Amino acid sequence: MKAVLEVLRQGEETLRFEIGENHVVVLGRSDESDWAVPHEKFLSRRHLELRMKAGRLMVKRLSGSANPVFHKGEEKESFLLESGDQFVVGKTRFHFALLSSRKEELKPDLKMSMSQEEVYRQGGDVPARLRILDLLELPELLRQKAESDSFTHIASLLRSVAGGAWSQIMRPGGRVLAVDSAMDSSGFKTSRTLIEEALKHAPQPFLYCWSGGDQSLSATLQEGADWAVCAATQIPGEEPLLFYVAGQGASEAALKDNCRLVGLIADMVGRSLSVQKLEGLKERLQRFFSGQVVSKIIESSDTEELNPKLTEGTVMFFDIRGFSKLTEGKAEKILDKTGQLRDVMTAMTEEIFRENGVVLQFLGDGILACWNLPFPDPNHVNRACRAALAMVAALEKVAPEWRCGIGIHTGQVVAGSMGAKQLFSYTVMGPVVNQASRLEGITKIVEVPILATKEVAEMISKETAVVRRIGKFQPAGMNVALDLFEIHPLPEDLDKAKLFAKGLEEFEKGLWEESYEILDHLPPSDRPARYIKTLAEMHRRRPPKDWKGVIELSEK
Repeated sequence: MKAVLEVLRQGEETLRFEIGENHVVVLGRSDESDWAVPHEKFLSRRHLELRMKAGRLMVKRLSGSANPVFHKGEEKESFLLESGDQFVVGKTRFHFALLSSRKEELKPDLKMSMSQEEVYRQGGDVPARLRILDLLELPELLRQKAESDSFTHIASLLRSVAGGAWSQIMRPGGRVLAVDSAMDSSGFKTSRTLIEEALKHAPQPFLYCWSGGDQSLSATLQEGADWAVCAATQIPGEEPLLFYVAGQGASEAALKDNCRLVGLIADMVGRSLSVQKLEGLKERLQRFFSGQVVSKIIESSDTEELNPKLTEGTVMFFDIRGFSKLTEGKAEKILDKTGQLRDVMTAMTEEIFRENGVVLQFLGDGILACWNLPFPDPNHVNRACRAALAMVAALEKVAPEWRCGIGIHTGQVVAGSMGAKQLFSYTVMGPVVNQASRLEGITKIVEVPILATKEVAEMISKETAVVRRIGKFQPAGMNVALDLFEIHPLPEDLDKAKLFAKGLEEFEKGLWEESYEILDHLPPSDRPARYIKTLAEMHRRRPPKDWKGVIELSEK
């Protein structure tokens, strides 16, 4: 027994691979595989193992392959294909069929297809049978009713306007979604070759017409039908929908109109469902991305942008200082503050989105955000810093009595859509995220709103913000000391900056008395200067014997 796997992708030549009983092959993108499909970039070099057994194809995703495999609309690691079934990787469909099954059907006497331009061309008898109102009602019908009810209505519409005996809406592989019939349809079978043509050339509708007599029974496999029309429509991320109508006794002109109307309804349904799916995706994406980035993701044909990958990212942690103390005690206190907290988070999100940042997660009274994702932005560090400064200013307006802390770090992160199948979540992971979180915690200690690492400070332009180094810190639980920098708005007071730099230099050398005297000339509002003076005072202005210029923190 032999079978064929057809590789179907719009705009690409169809590839055909034959496989025999008990044979095992590897499918992938490169010549390292037994079967190479170079045009599908979502395939890994070696992606799938295929084994033919008892007339069915066993499909198994290989470890190390990067992207998922979809079968019957679900992501699967392994599954079995019956003849006529298919699976999808990226934008390519793989259709499996036993070669012997193709000989069961007789070739049609009349074969017809239409391009999209012909489907929408005015003329013929279609408008008389298919009212424009029917088409206008389809999008609302699909939006308001359950899928099963909508498809049942559409199957009825298909049969009635085509004057057919039977209609069916289904998925490849024979999964029936709706049937409408003017006769007993329990034994009705569809034409496999007609369906294959419709799938291969979607969204073009195809029509087969067979001669009468005994031959029509073996050709259409149903008494009372000598013609059939099938059209396939593709909804992003799903298996195609198939619209199939069969009937008996129609003129060639009527058959042409039937071909048009099935193609028209299939295309309208496909467009409506695609728009609904796009709206749902847009709604979910707007939780994370600015409108500009959402538009770019939706317009992009490359959905791989959201897949997990190692990339450069600038990470921000924002937190409201002392929120726990504001709400400590009874739970009612938290409830009292939720309205104000919502206003604050809305204002903070607006500033992040204004600089094309990604809001990855709300952490109670905190926000995790990132830049340079999912699309590269050469100005990502400056954008993050401008957003941070704007957030501090916005908080003063929305909640003047509240204060915040912001930590910013940049470097290699793992970013992408992660989590369970049921819940979409875009996030980042890695040491850069942890360090940004630590910086946010240190803002509470030194009493400044924004702290950044050396990597960030070296990339900030002079037109964006003032950068001032405040010392080398070793956070609790970390073995690495970090050079930390305060970020504050322009313009810079050069005299105060020089005075602080000199005082910090003396402090790190271990000359704490001299450092104290220098920093004492700065006003009390200079929080980092006051912090260093406090440290010196705690040790009577004498550094510990093992002093190496690093401030070791005992608490996170």
